[in-house]
Amino acid sequence: MDVDRLIGWNFKRLRSKLGLSQEEVALRLGTFDQGYISQLEGGERNPTARTLYRLAKALNASVGELFESEGLPTEIAESESKASGKSRAGRALPKKKSKTGPASGT
Repeated sequence: MDVDRLIGWNFKRLRSKLGLSQEEVALRLGTFDQGYISQLEGGERNPTARTLYRLAKALNASVGELFESEGLPTEIAESESKASGKSRAGRALPKKKSKTGPASGT
């Protein structure tokens, strides 16, 4: 499961439930703009623990609610984390060279 997308989906769900726009939430937070909120909801951001706390507080929610998986769309539930095999920029990470050589002890 892609945790960044999970957080983004839940953030959007909670924000919409309150009837708030991305801009209104950004104003509540003070240090984030609407663009950040959009990227967060799109799973393009990996917020720190401190940011998760502030995001939840802005929505009158708990941090745990940002990790809720009930009702999660299948494409998010079955998606791979961006960290598995890709860099933060989305490029494939180089393969690690194996250290296989002649068997020792013979």
